Amino acid sequence: MKTLICISCFLMSASLPFHAASAQQVVLAGDLTLSGYQATCGPVQTVMMAMADIAAAQHGRIYLNPALLDRPRAEQMFWYTHECGHFIFGAGEMRADCWAVEQGRIQGWMSPDDFETLSASMRRHPGDRAHPAGPQRVAAMAACYYR
Repeated sequence: MKTLICISCFLMSASLPFHAASAQQVVLAGDLTLSGYQATCGPVQTVMMAMADIAAAQHGRIYLNPALLDRPRAEQMFWYTHECGHFIFGAGEMRADCWAVEQGRIQGWMSPDDFETLSASMRRHPGDRAHPAGPQRVAAMAACYYR
């Protein structure tokens, strides 16, 4: 089993709308496995729950929509690592994106083909007040991944 390591994680407070489901699964820090990789973000617990987004970071936890588990390994790892990045760098989406793709390249769970698959998926996102439009995010992520 390979391990995704977050060297230092800090608490972040953000206000994200959740659509809480009656069933939530809390996964203790260090106990989450995504596609054969042990995903860790320091002391941060993960909550698996249905919500409007695929993943979020709030109240000292990473929240993952169970639908994420149906996506390719690199996408699972990207979204988890992206959310972990918020604990390190704060609310900036572009910085969390950059760190996630860098970690994927460094740790070996995101090949160039995986990056292209993720990019194709992200290009379709229109963006919102907290997230830049997909093409803008992909261009910034490419600069980080290929540097």
